[in-house]
Amino acid sequence: MSEGYCVKCKAKKEIINPAEETMKNGRKAIKGKCPTCGTVMFKILGKAAGAPPTAS
Repeated sequence: MSEGYCVKCKAKKEIINPAEETMKNGRKAIKGKCPTCGTVMFKILGKAAGAPPTAS
């Protein structure tokens, strides 16, 4: 599961119902809800997650 930061609770928590999305700039992100307050949580993934692996 993915862990993100809830701005409303001010704590790191597990993301409920995580769904992977692609932002306008092509980067990947995970969007879901906070288990405590229900606020939308959004975690931007690194460049390595968005780039396909290269075969040598």
